[in-house]
Amino acid sequence: MATKKASPKKAAKKPAAKKMPARKPVAKKKSQSKPKVSNVDRLVAAGVIHQDHLGDHNLTVIKKLRAAEVSALVNLRKRIGAAAEGKDHLRPNFPV
Repeated sequence: MATKKASPKKAAKKPAAKKMPARKPVAKKKSQSKPKVSNVDRLVAAGVIHQDHLGDHNLTVIKKLRAAEVSALVNLRKRIGAAAEGKDHLRPNFPV
């Protein structure tokens, strides 16, 4: 018994794909990065701590704080409010 070979299918011609024009590279905008401010400067500016009350051991701990922790301290100071002038020793800088 002779088997019939499958006839090769004719390849369907596809229309030539249109080439997209080359895109110009989009220039990235330079972000206006703010100058890096130290944790101590941020806390002093927000009124959380006083520069003249800091010792070296305090500075080393404050420098190790993460940005989120410093932001939390600043927000707490805003909620609690500032101590009266000259009486900052009567109220802790941080909630206890």
